[in-house]
Amino acid sequence: MAAAALSNVGDGVRLVALPLLAAVLTRDPALVGGLTACAYLPWVLFGLPVGALVDRGRPEVFMTVANLVRAVLLGGLVLALLADVRSIVLLYAVAFLLGIGEAVYDNAAQSLIPKIVPDARLESANSGLVTAERVGQDLVGPAAGGVLFAAAMTLPFGLNAVALGLAAALLAGIRTVRPVTPARRAVAREAAEGLRWLLRPHLVRTVVLAGCVMNFVTLAWESTLVLLAVGPMRMSEGGYGVMLAAGAVGGVAGAMVTPALVRRFDRRWLQVAALAGCAAVDLALAAWPHPVTGALAWGGTGAGFAVWNVLSVTLRQREVPPELLGRVNSASRTLSMAAAPLGALAGGALATVAGLRAPLWIAGAGLAVLAVVFAVRTRTIRAGRP
Repeated sequence: MAAAALSNVGDGVRLVALPLLAAVLTRDPALVGGLTACAYLPWVLFGLPVGALVDRGRPEVFMTVANLVRAVLLGGLVLALLADVRSIVLLYAVAFLLGIGEAVYDNAAQSLIPKIVPDARLESANSGLVTAERVGQDLVGPAAGGVLFAAAMTLPFGLNAVALGLAAALLAGIRTVRPVTPARRAVAREAAEGLRWLLRPHLVRTVVLAGCVMNFVTLAWESTLVLLAVGPMRMSEGGYGVMLAAGAVGGVAGAMVTPALVRRFDRRWLQVAALAGCAAVDLALAAWPHPVTGALAWGGTGAGFAVWNVLSVTLRQREVPPELLGRVNSASRTLSMAAAPLGALAGGALATVAGLRAPLWIAGAGLAVLAVVFAVRTRTIRAGRP
């Protein structure tokens, strides 16, 4: 858990600092949105084969290597900035390479949990991981990232590199048993097995496809939020980071209370509520662009995604055969992450044509419709209790 916390704090610092650096280089919404697309594109290209490789080995090894490689990449970016080498193309390249490391790390982390945690505690364990993610990426990291960037643009990236290096060292204390697998086949063929399982008609598929829509419409407005903040909302770089950090309280709370909510309410209705809540806060920010509604939208979206993600990951860990878990996880994340860069690019294009608030209006309306569709489509499927 400590390794996850360090990794996520570093990532949270970078997730704010990279868009701020992009905004220094250009105010073109399409170019800034393209940075987000580059970060998610590796999932589309490498997500499926990564899952097949994770199923062959020990997840903690993949996590350690991914953290070390990302730390080196960020160190290289710091050196480039110190040498006054700055361009949007460089940022695209760094975001893409970091995205490859994130794809490896996240897939391996989801496969590691059921190897070291009893089934009855999966929701609590996943809640802890999502809480660490929300605290690091939405609360502590963004606040530090905005303030550090305002002080010196190299500081947040250096801190991210150090955090990833420390997280890699902590993972050295975990050792799982290498799985016994049948004769190896081509990686592409093994990866396809996970995708075929996922696309069969069942609740897992429905939840994954709904999550893809959530990612698409949410990234449409999040990818250009920095321009809305430093433009119409008249916020400073430091104020932007603080706004995201203040709003992150909702994401942390959502992750922390999910196990208790599962004990009291049906999982299906919790997921419908998550969709509806995200729709409401998106529409609020679209109607009134202000630091308060910005924090509300960021926090509400974080809470909704936290509840959704804990339930979605736990469902896969319980329903997917263990020998396929890495591949099904990667197939799920690949589909979800494919939606993210498409949403970011669409949001950037829409903001360029129709204004910076247009993606928020579309996201709010789209999520409201999705909540109704999800409730109808799953009305005959009771999530129940394990």
